[in-house]
Amino acid sequence: MWTDASARPAASLALGALQLKTGALQWPLAKEMQAHVAATLRGPAATSAELGRVGVDFKGNDSAAQVKLQLNGLALQALEPYFAPMLKPRLSGSLSADAEVDWAAPKGAGAQQIKLRLTQASLESLRVVDAAARSKTPLASLAKLKLADVDVDLNARTLTLGGVTLDQPSIDLARDAEGRWNVQQWLVATPPARAGAKPARPGQAAADGPAWRVQLRDLSVAGGRLRYTDSKPGTRTPAVPVRLELTALKLGLQNFTLQGGKTSAPARVQLSASVVPGAAVPTSTRASTQTLAQTPARAKAQTNHAGSVDWRGQFGLEPLLAKGTLRLTRFPVQALEPYFGDALNVSLRRAEAGYQGDVSVQGTASGMSISAAGDVLVADMLVHSKPDADTRAAVATTDELLSWQSLTLKGLKVAMLPRQRPKIEVREAALSDFYSRLIITEQGRFNLQDVAPQAADAASAPAAGASAPIPSPTLAAVATAAASAASSPAVAETSAVDIVVGATRLNNGRVDFSDRFVRPNYSVTLTELNGGLGEFRSGTRDMATLELRGKAAGTALLEIVGKLNPTAKPLALDLRARATDLELAPLSPYAGKYAGYAIERGKLSVDVSYKIDADGKLDAKNQVTLNQLTFGEKIDSPSATKLPVLLAVALLKDRNGVIDINLPVSGSINDPQFSVFGVLLKIIGNLLVKAFTSPFALLSGGGAGADDLSLVGFTPGTARVTDAGRGTLNKVVKALTDKPALNMTVTGAADLVSERDAYAQAVLEARLLAEYKRELAGSGAAADAAVAFDAQDRARVLKEVYKDTEIPNKPRNAVGFARDIPGPEMEALLKTRIVVSTEAMRELALQRGLAVRDALLAQGLPKERLFLAAPK
Repeated sequence: MWTDASARPAASLALGALQLKTGALQWPLAKEMQAHVAATLRGPAATSAELGRVGVDFKGNDSAAQVKLQLNGLALQALEPYFAPMLKPRLSGSLSADAEVDWAAPKGAGAQQIKLRLTQASLESLRVVDAAARSKTPLASLAKLKLADVDVDLNARTLTLGGVTLDQPSIDLARDAEGRWNVQQWLVATPPARAGAKPARPGQAAADGPAWRVQLRDLSVAGGRLRYTDSKPGTRTPAVPVRLELTALKLGLQNFTLQGGKTSAPARVQLSASVVPGAAVPTSTRASTQTLAQTPARAKAQTNHAGSVDWRGQFGLEPLLAKGTLRLTRFPVQALEPYFGDALNVSLRRAEAGYQGDVSVQGTASGMSISAAGDVLVADMLVHSKPDADTRAAVATTDELLSWQSLTLKGLKVAMLPRQRPKIEVREAALSDFYSRLIITEQGRFNLQDVAPQAADAASAPAAGASAPIPSPTLAAVATAAASAASSPAVAETSAVDIVVGATRLNNGRVDFSDRFVRPNYSVTLTELNGGLGEFRSGTRDMATLELRGKAAGTALLEIVGKLNPTAKPLALDLRARATDLELAPLSPYAGKYAGYAIERGKLSVDVSYKIDADGKLDAKNQVTLNQLTFGEKIDSPSATKLPVLLAVALLKDRNGVIDINLPVSGSINDPQFSVFGVLLKIIGNLLVKAFTSPFALLSGGGAGADDLSLVGFTPGTARVTDAGRGTLNKVVKALTDKPALNMTVTGAADLVSERDAYAQAVLEARLLAEYKRELAGSGAAADAAVAFDAQDRARVLKEVYKDTEIPNKPRNAVGFARDIPGPEMEALLKTRIVVSTEAMRELALQRGLAVRDALLAQGLPKERLFLAAPK
C-alpha cells in the first residue's frame, strides 16, 4: 500500500504483482548499475479494479543515469486527489506513455544536464464531468490524445513536440448572463494572499537564462466539436443569446516555433469545420399577421442550415500574421446578430455569407495591415424592423423591410493599410430576387428614416414647406425623396473610403409601398424590376449609366434611365423616369385627403427628369398625363384644398378627357429651406387657381356612356371567377364588341361578414401551396403556377406549417413540446392567426376587379376601354 498524505484528500494506491530486478549493488555508484521495477496499480480496497500498470528501468552511475518509465492504461481516477485542489469537475480516462530521462553530471564546474524524452504518450476516453450535476453529460471529452517524439532539454530551455494528435475533442463553452464563462468555474478559487505578504517581483520565479523555445512540428485535430453559447452578447433587454456549434472540426498546424512570446517563422495552418447556428431571434418577435396573410412564402420559419469554414495558410505571433485562402459557405451571419444588432435600428433575421479568396492580416510597426481579394456571396437575406420599445414583448410585431435571394460581389478587393484611406473595389456586383418594403407610418414618418441611428434626428425633421409626407408613389416621388436625402448636411461630408464598383446588375426586384398615414390606407407594388448600373468610383463626379425597368401595380410600365454617382457629394444625378398607364382608382385615399373627392377611375402617366449639377442645383421636369380622370363622392377631409377641384379638372381636360401638364422644379439642394415637395405643392396650387380663373372653353368627354356591369360570381374568399361568372363575362365582351363607343368601369366588391371564414381558409390554402412549391423547388422539381398537391401531401405540409407557426396556447405535451392534433384543429388554430380586416376585404375586392379586367383583356377588348374603379 502506498499513501501520499500531502494530497488532499490523501492518495492511496495498492501495488500488486510487484517485480524487482537489479544487477550488482554497490555504493557509491562508481560503476554502472541496472534495475527494473514493475507493478500493477489498484485502489486501497482489496477488491478494487486494476487502475493501470507501471514499469521503471534504471541504468547509470554517479555521473550519468538514464531512467525509462512505462505507463500502461493508468486510470485518471487514481490521480483525482492531485486534481481536486485545482479542478472541480471529475476526470476519467486512460493514460499510457513511454518516457525516458537522461541525467549527466559535469566533470568540472557547470550545471547538470537533464533531458526528458517522451517517445509516445496517449490519453484515451477523456471525460470531464460535473460531479455536482445530475446530468452526467460531459462538459468536455476527448476520444484520444496522442503525443509522439517529445523532447525537453531543461538546460537549453527547449521543448520539441514531434506530433500531437487529438481525436474527437468536444467541449461546451458558455457564458452566463452575469458574464462568467463556464470554464472559469471549473477551477478551484485561489485563496487570497496572506496579510503582509510581499508581492512577487515580475520575473522573480523564472530562473536566469534565455526564454524557452517551443517547437511543434505537427498538430492534428480531427472530428472536433465546439458548442458555443453566450448569454451576454450585448446590452439589449431581454438578452438574446448567441448559439453556435462547430462540428467536424479539423485543424492542422505544422512547424510552429515559439521563442518567448514570438514566432520565429510563420507556421502552416489548415482549419475546417461545419457551422450550425442556434436561435438568435427572440421567440416573442414574430412576423406581422399582415405579412403572413399577404406574402405566405416569406412567412416560413427560419431554417438553420449548416455552413462551413475552410482556411489554408500561414499563422504567426508577434508580429501577428494570418495569411492564406479562406472559403466560407453559408455562414450564418444572423447567429452573431446580438453582437452588432444594438448598433442598428433593424433586426437581421437571416443571412448566409459566402467567401472564396485570399485574406491577409499583418501587424506592422505603424499599425495593422488588412487585405482581401476574392468573391463574396450574401444569400437568403432577411431584415425586419425592430418592435416598438413601448410594445409588450409578448405581442411584438415586426415588418419585413428588406430581403434578397443573392448578392454577389465578384472580384472584391479590400485594402486597409496604416495611415491610408481604406480602399474597396468590386469588379462586378449582382442583386437577384430582392424585396424592399417602404412604409409611411401612422405618424407620417418614413420607415427607413430610423434605420441608421445617427441620422434619425435629422431625418425626422420635416422639410421646409412640406406639411405631410410626399403623397405619391410615382417615380417623381422616388426622385424627390432621393433629392431631398442628398440635401442632408450629414451626407455632405467627404467619404472616408475609396470605392470603385464595376457593373452592377439588378434582377427580379420587388418593392411594396404602403401609406398608413392616409385613411383608407394606400398600397402599391413595384414588380419585375430589372436593370443595371455601370461603373462608378468615389472621389469624382463621373457618373455611371443606369437602366431600370419594371411594373407598378401590375399594370403601369416603369422605366428609369440616365446616369448617377451615389458616392458624389452632392449627389451626381441626371435621370429620366417614366411610368405609363397607372390606374388611379387605388390612389383614391390621396385624392380624398388632399382634393376632397374620391377617384372613380382614370389612368396616370408620368415622364420626369431630374438633374443635379456640381453646385447642388436641381433642375427637374415633371410631365404628368391624366387620362379619363373621374372623381366620385365628396370626402370630408380637413387637409383638402378649398379650391373647386371638380371645376378645375373639367377646365384642364381636353376634348378627349386628357389632362397634360408640366411641373418644372428648380432650386439648390444645399439650401436647408428648399423642399421639392413644397415647390410642387405651390405649383399645383397656382395651376388650379389659374385654371379656375382662365376663360377656357368647356370641353365634354370622359366617362359618359359607360355601361353598368352585371354581377360576376367569385368563389367565396378568393378572386377566382366561377363558371357562371365566366358566362357573364362572355356576354359583356359581346356587348362591348357590338358597341365600340362604350367604355366600361369594373368595380370589385367583397363582404367582410359573409366571406370572413372563406377568406381565412383561402389565405391558409395559399400558404400551404406556397410551402409545397418551396419544397418542390428545394428538391429540384418543377413547380409551375398550376401545381397542386394531393390529400397526403397537404396533410404533411399542414403539419409542418402548424409546427413552424407561433400560436398562443398551442396544445403541448407534458415536457412542453407541441403535441400532434387532428388536421381540422390545426387549421382552426392557424386561421386564428390570420387577420380578416376591412383592408383585407378591400384588397380582395380590388383583386376581383383586376381579375374581371384581365379576363376581358384576354378576350381581345382594348385596354383603353377598360377602367378599374375603387373597390366596394
